[in-house]
Amino acid sequence: MIASRTLTVLAAAAFVAAFALATLFSPLTTLAQVVARDDPHTLYAVHDFVVAHSSAWVWTNLVLPVLLRPSWLLPVFLGVVFGGGATTIASRAGVARSHRRRS
Repeated sequence: MIASRTLTVLAAAAFVAAFALATLFSPLTTLAQVVARDDPHTLYAVHDFVVAHSSAWVWTNLVLPVLLRPSWLLPVFLGVVFGGGATTIASRAGVARSHRRRS
């Protein structure tokens, strides 16, 4: 019950963040541009951290494609995942097991 409500709130917050990013910036502004707008050295620090703690493959094939997508896409993705989790948890709580015995 609490997990379902928590995931619902997280999904709503993610959708609000996606809407805010889509309206405040150009819809085609990438996530890297939004991050670099605050501090240009952040992307270098993230790159160094990822390469130091994993491999260059993770940066090239996982992190970089996410940074090149529109900035609103990541919060929408998280909202869909959190909403699906909330729906799954909420639907399991209402399912009652049959008390009939099989013969």
